[in-house]
Amino acid sequence: MDLPRYQYEPLTRSDEIRVLKLSATKSRIEIRLFHVPVSSHRFEALSYVWGKPDQADKAIILNKFGKEIGWIPLTTNLANAMCDLRDAQELTRKIFWVDQVCINQQDDKEKNHQVGMMRQIYTRSRRVITYLGPSGPEMEEKRGLALLKRVCDFPSDLEIQVDRPLGENEISTRYVEQGWAWLVRVTYSEWTQRLWIVQEQLLNKKITTLRGLRLIDWDAIITIPILFAVGHLPQKYRAIGRRDMGDTRIPWDKVEETLYGIWWDRHARLEHRDRYNWSSLFHNLQWYQPLLCADPRDRVYGILAISRDAKTLGLQPDYSSTNTADVLSKELSIRVLESSVDLELLSFAISWRRPNSTLPSWCLTLDSPANTSIPETLPLRVYTPHPRLYIHKPAQFRKDNSLLTVKGRVLDYVSISRSTITWAHDDPRVTSQLEFLSSLTCLLPDGVSIEEVASLLRTVTARAPWSPPSDTQAGTNEAIAFHFWAYLQHKLRLLARYAENSPDAFKELTQLCDHVRAEVGLLTPYIADPELPQTDNASRAENVAAERVQRYALEHGRRLGRTRAGRFFNAMYPIQESDAIVALQGASRLFVIRSVGDTHKLIGDIFVDGLMLGEAYKDLSPDKVDHGIDLG
Repeated sequence: MDLPRYQYEPLTRSDEIRVLKLSATKSRIEIRLFHVPVSSHRFEALSYVWGKPDQADKAIILNKFGKEIGWIPLTTNLANAMCDLRDAQELTRKIFWVDQVCINQQDDKEKNHQVGMMRQIYTRSRRVITYLGPSGPEMEEKRGLALLKRVCDFPSDLEIQVDRPLGENEISTRYVEQGWAWLVRVTYSEWTQRLWIVQEQLLNKKITTLRGLRLIDWDAIITIPILFAVGHLPQKYRAIGRRDMGDTRIPWDKVEETLYGIWWDRHARLEHRDRYNWSSLFHNLQWYQPLLCADPRDRVYGILAISRDAKTLGLQPDYSSTNTADVLSKELSIRVLESSVDLELLSFAISWRRPNSTLPSWCLTLDSPANTSIPETLPLRVYTPHPRLYIHKPAQFRKDNSLLTVKGRVLDYVSISRSTITWAHDDPRVTSQLEFLSSLTCLLPDGVSIEEVASLLRTVTARAPWSPPSDTQAGTNEAIAFHFWAYLQHKLRLLARYAENSPDAFKELTQLCDHVRAEVGLLTPYIADPELPQTDNASRAENVAAERVQRYALEHGRRLGRTRAGRFFNAMYPIQESDAIVALQGASRLFVIRSVGDTHKLIGDIFVDGLMLGEAYKDLSPDKVDHGIDLG
């Protein structure tokens, strides 16, 4: 007789959870399930990646007499984890909480309640075990673990010391033989890219990792990507790792940022336990935005346990079919705006919007495609285009919450300069840079003034207010002109590698850049003749200047142009002719809006030189000049 799928016994108390006990078998996974209070402190909690959704493996469920009563499907990664948990000798107690098994995944009501208990479950477990995957060949594991110990003990002495340059094959061989291949693969593997791991790493003061049958110190594992990010470990090994592991769904720099956030939050909480305050839900949404989850609603539910305002917002896990990702997106946006003293959410909404979304333009979108190339946005709380950075009344909604009424006024309008250059590349970031540089070269007329160059340079470096360093030997005007010239040189060199895709377009772009550089060169003798060979000193000075500008340049997904009033702007794309530029109460940036009938659509943010520090409100009271603007 075939064994039936296990039928879960209902949980009867609000504080009740299931835990599993692994049997000491080798041929298959056998478990018993128990109902216990979450406060029982009898279990360890597993943090892991579900992996591919195919549930090809299973766990056999035994009753208290050891009789088989059913089976539960398991993903392959969980089956590997449970085998390693069972066989690891350092884990003497074999009682665990594992979400895939301990929550009835076919019961949405139970799932909602249990997900809402995640904070209690992970906080009150004896320890959290983060599963790093099954072990590989023993020699490779030993090399990797030895290198990990060396990195932790002596992180400043890790470069290969050789008397001659190493060839690519030699570097690749040493990469494997010294354990770097193992170290990079383990510390950048799929578990670092999943959203659910965030709260699982943060909620318990005791945590470790499991690789095969070995427990490995959590801090040792998580600091490796951080050390790579700050350049403290050999960058050539990071580059080889990226090549060997292939394309990942999240850029490695984003993985490193989020892991640093987890590491910092965890240690801050441990060191200041009584005074530590979790970040807001909205902040967590932004910080952990790059991480992946199978259900877009998990973007909210996966971080509720580490969000200080979860109760205030009144959000509870709800996986019912009526609570779609769009429904939750709109409800969350409304609640955040109603409880906020500013319009920071609008900045998030514009940067993470699904193409052809039917949601109002002021709503954040939870189910944006994972591979969406997100435009860069202006920094928050850096500029003060409106004198009122905070709003004193809750956000106002109309027409069944489809319209958001904000206060502010139109300051100027977008005017689009048409570039004749069209250049498509497989990498959208490359195309974006090409189009950004193309828009820049169309803006400076013949006989350009130093004031125009300075204004355009401020517009390019919209990431933060920029000015030339005070220690330069040249005067201020000469320094501005030289930095602008060096930036153009730098961008053109970077993009030259893609010239073969569109040689005619690159030739035209080069001609435009040469013309602009020549115009800027007339402003100061500090700039070398581009036709003459450069000395090493001149080359170094140019590189330093270009790096200073590039550090603050806001380029990806953006366009440069002039407003109707002739001011330079740096705007999120796509913008259109005659889009309005508005300053809003409660916003630390300017926005572009577009008329749609009797309402407006929020398009994106915009930097306008000469309007970012409240110049438009000089000697004017917002009470007299601002008016209501409906955003749909």
